Amino acid sequence: MISRLFNRARNPEEKRVRAWCRSTLGVTPGDLPLYRQALRHVSATSDDRPDLPDNERLEFLGDAVLDAIIGDLLFSAYPEQGEGFLTRMRSKLVSRTQLNVLAKRIHIEKVIESNVARGHESSVPGNALEAMIGALFLDKGFERTRKVVVQLLKKQFDLKEIEKEDRDGKSRLLEWGQKRRKRIEFVVREEGGHGRGRHYVAEVLINGEKRGAGKGTSKKTAEQDAAQSAFRSMRSRKPHSQRHGERPDEPRRDRAR
Repeated sequence: MISRLFNRARNPEEKRVRAWCRSTLGVTPGDLPLYRQALRHVSATSDDRPDLPDNERLEFLGDAVLDAIIGDLLFSAYPEQGEGFLTRMRSKLVSRTQLNVLAKRIHIEKVIESNVARGHESSVPGNALEAMIGALFLDKGFERTRKVVVQLLKKQFDLKEIEKEDRDGKSRLLEWGQKRRKRIEFVVREEGGHGRGRHYVAEVLINGEKRGAGKGTSKKTAEQDAAQSAFRSMRSRKPHSQRHGERPDEPRRDRAR
């Protein structure tokens, strides 16, 4: 009873945060100050108010929790896919750009405390979302947090569409080679295993030079993995040049504030 009285919303800001958590996340905050901290950017704090911590520590925690949730989701959703595919899908779902998109779709800016000018808040929404996941974890535990995050992702994003982007890798590479008159070859070999345990290794040759390698439980999966590897190889050789078809994966994390 005492805890409930302590955490009761006492001003318009707290009421707004509590209402947003209920309508958007489907949870009622047990520790309301923790959620407000998650929404407080460092620009909104001041030296004379040490009782108002910013959200950076919670963001760190939320980052780790989000990784675990996405990893578990993809591992269960794609039992036949290899590590390369799962890693790329995870990077697409938790990239800074994607987190910002998700944060804006759920209108997190309505409850963020920040003094960063709107035109310069490139990572503020996504960082706040990660911090909210950290707050959820501390307040409700991993299982409840997992359900909230998975529900948000499935409501806002289509995994099949994101998967299609990955599967288009071989086609994009062949198109890139055709436009530049480069010979693209995929060499696939079976390597160990029997039945469902069989797996394949693929190599991409560009004008006879090996530029990428991949593996998977099918020839098609191995080729897609190899195509993505070739794109990464080309980006690393030409970091300042992005030609048609050499579309870079989004960075795993961009901590710019």
